[in-house]
Amino acid sequence: MAARQKPTFEEWLAVSELAFEWAESYDEKDWERLRGILAPTVTIDYAKVNNAKFLDLPADEFVTMMKNPLFLGDSNIDSQHLLGLSKWEKTSASEIVSHHQSRAAHMRWNDGRNTIAAKGHGHGLVTTFYKLVAGEWKWAGIKTKVRFNEYDFEDVFLGSAGKFDKNAVTT
Repeated sequence: MAARQKPTFEEWLAVSELAFEWAESYDEKDWERLRGILAPTVTIDYAKVNNAKFLDLPADEFVTMMKNPLFLGDSNIDSQHLLGLSKWEKTSASEIVSHHQSRAAHMRWNDGRNTIAAKGHGHGLVTTFYKLVAGEWKWAGIKTKVRFNEYDFEDVFLGSAGKFDKNAVTT
């Protein structure tokens, strides 16, 4: 097995900061913050989360998907996306891939936010992609592997639960 190339310390710092900004932008519902870290297009494989799977999705469309009131944009949903132990590989001069243990906790509050309507926490592995764009590292995509969910994950999101057409793969 050939040795995999590792990012330099400076590259690792840059992409680690992007991973932090990604998680915090979701949890704070800060969609401009999210937009600011994205490559022009992103690859999304949330097939095990909400059936979303896209190749070369324009960054603005990704932000629109995430801030949708049927998904994380719902003001009655709180979340915390935690990344655990990680490994990193530099797959080319302009691409880095990270693999993180993950826990994504979600709670839906009843209107008035005085009682919890549902909670669901996903546990698994997050693979994240980064690209060097005009000399700056950018967040370029994600693939999730759900190992198991705690509680009633399917009841957290309203309506279609943020579920998108299973055949919505675009190029």
